[in-house]
Amino acid sequence: MYYVVPTSKSVADAAADLEAAVQKHGFGVLHVHDLGETLTRKGHPLGAQCKVFEVCNPGHAARVLQRDMRLNMALPCRISVYEDGRATQIGTILPTAMLRMLSPDAELAQTAAAVEATVKAIIDDAAAPLESRRALTARRAVLAREIEAGTAKRRTDTSDNVPDSGEIASAAVTREVGIAEVERDIAEVAAIDAALRRLDDGTYGRCVDCGATIEAARLARSPEAARCLGCQQRHERETSPRIARL
Repeated sequence: MYYVVPTSKSVADAAADLEAAVQKHGFGVLHVHDLGETLTRKGHPLGAQCKVFEVCNPGHAARVLQRDMRLNMALPCRISVYEDGRATQIGTILPTAMLRMLSPDAELAQTAAAVEATVKAIIDDAAAPLESRRALTARRAVLAREIEAGTAKRRTDTSDNVPDSGEIASAAVTREVGIAEVERDIAEVAAIDAALRRLDDGTYGRCVDCGATIEAARLARSPEAARCLGCQQRHERETSPRIARL
C-alpha cells in the first residue's frame, strides 16, 4: 500500500531534490502543500515538518480520465516529504494499490503500474544521499591510482640478476598476488560505475534483483551495493564455485 524511503537529508533538502527528480522523470509539480506551516498558522501546530507534492504526467492522466472520468478524484499522485521522529521520509500511496480499490479495468492497471514504477524511481532518486555519490567518486579515484600503480609495477618488475629457483617461486607468488589485487580493483571500479549510473537514472538504493529498498546500513557500509542483503547472499551462493563431493 505504501512506498516509503528514509533519507539522511533534511526535509528542506529532500523537498528540493524531490522537485528536481519529478522534473527529471517527466512529471510536473502542480502544487506543494506545507501541512506543518498551514496547521501552525491556523492554530494547530503539527510539530513535525510535512510537505505534500501533487505531481502529474499529462499523458498518463489523460489516459486514466478517458477510461474512467470518476478517477479524477484520485488524481494527481501525491508524494510526501515528512519527519517521522528524527528521520526524514519520502513516500507515497502506491497507485496500483489505490486503483485496485477503485476499478477492475485491466488497461488502467497497466497505466497505474507504469506510473508507480516512475514514482518509485522519483522517490529513490530524491532520497539518494549526496554522501553516497561523494563516497563512490572518492573511492573510484583511489582505485584508479592503485590500478595504475599495480600495472606500472608489473611492467617494471624485472631484474638484471639471474634468479635462482627460490627467487623465481617467490617472484611468481608476488606476481600472482599483484595480478589478483589489480583484478579485484578493476571489478570494484565496475561496481562503482554501475552504482553511479543508478544514481543518475534514479534507481540507486533499489535491489537490482527483487526491486526492494536496500538496507540503509548496507549502503552506508558499501555504497556500491547493487542488491539487498538477502539477494546478495543468494547471488553469492549461486555464483560461488561448488566443491564436488567425493
